[in-house]
Amino acid sequence: MRTAANILVVEAFALSLCISPITAGQKVGGAGGSVKQPTMSGGSTPTRSTKVPVKTVVRTVVERVTPTTGSLSVAAESNATLLVEPLNIKKGQAQQGVVPVGERIFVFNDLKPGRYRLAGSLEGHRATEKEVVIVANKSQSATLNFQPILYSVTINTNISTGELKYAPEGRPLSSVVSIQNGSVRLDLPSGRYSVEITASEFGYETRRDTFTLAADKTVVNVPLKRIALTTETLSPKWTSAELQAWYIPAGWTADSKKNLSVKGSGVALPREESYRYYKDFKLSSTAKMVNGVALSFALRAQDAQNYYLLQLTGETSDEPYTVRLFVVKNGVEQRIRAIPIASSAAKAMAAHQFFSVSVTVVDYAMTVEIEDSETGAPFPLGVLTDPARNFAVGAVGIAARNNEDNVIGRFVVCTGAKCLSE
Repeated sequence: MRTAANILVVEAFALSLCISPITAGQKVGGAGGSVKQPTMSGGSTPTRSTKVPVKTVVRTVVERVTPTTGSLSVAAESNATLLVEPLNIKKGQAQQGVVPVGERIFVFNDLKPGRYRLAGSLEGHRATEKEVVIVANKSQSATLNFQPILYSVTINTNISTGELKYAPEGRPLSSVVSIQNGSVRLDLPSGRYSVEITASEFGYETRRDTFTLAADKTVVNVPLKRIALTTETLSPKWTSAELQAWYIPAGWTADSKKNLSVKGSGVALPREESYRYYKDFKLSSTAKMVNGVALSFALRAQDAQNYYLLQLTGETSDEPYTVRLFVVKNGVEQRIRAIPIASSAAKAMAAHQFFSVSVTVVDYAMTVEIEDSETGAPFPLGVLTDPARNFAVGAVGIAARNNEDNVIGRFVVCTGAKCLSE
């Protein structure tokens, strides 16, 4: 129990509207009359159940008890309006106050012993109450837990399945739910919200939007924009000007022969939006492994952190002469499949020697073939597939890991029946 010694208690007493201020010993209300309830900031005022006079407590810093009175310390949310009123206590007086902003405790002092009703209200929350018993010369404590008032909102979109992220506007989108049959139903407090919808099926752009929730059974429509598949042929000429049209890692440069020098790790992707939505396509390229480590391509890239990584390793690799397929998500590689390269084909990939590579991607199958640039002999290397079907569409680019050192000459990406059949 804390006493009043050496403590400062600050209280202000007032009744709003036409009610006169209360002073010590003054009676409020007449026989058979009632006291008008004061209006407080911080939300609606708790419902009264008695007609006793009300003292408005602006702020109490600490508990104070005497041989004839007790105190009540209430734990509640900031801005909650609190009311403590006596139940069948002779000449009892109710007290009311608002929990200050940034605080979680409010103290009512000078309470006569007996039973009290403690009630609270908070904007956007359901009113709550409980009964407490005050004992003379003692401090009691109580907690009021407010449950938010929730409103149902149905978010409709034009995709069958996907993912919806949401949060109050201005906060990170940390809440995630699945979309089924083009709709999601949420129960949320009133307010303004941000949402982001991503389709699990191919063909739609991710969309971010906001909405205001102020009533129950709200309906919000957030249709996604369809993606237009890339049909143009990508065929860059590696010049300094061309590199401006690409996201190019530092250290990658164009040489005097219009080849791209690839030194060091990174991913190169075209900037132009029209080249970033290839589905089924054929990549044809000529390349030279300078140090014999590996030649790498980024396929169906969403960005530089999410793509298929296709590698043809050379004689100095940690796994020489192998075709390897990885899925890269958020920059983390996961190996899917690998096919060894026969010794006859490996000769065409010797260091410092240009050779041709073709990669045909249809659905989730990637057919890889190389060709000896000197003899023209073709060498089919096999088909690699992704059974998890991670990336349905994306850009086609050039990748490099660790200490790869390569030169890229021709680089052509085409699509369409004629291209894929060649």
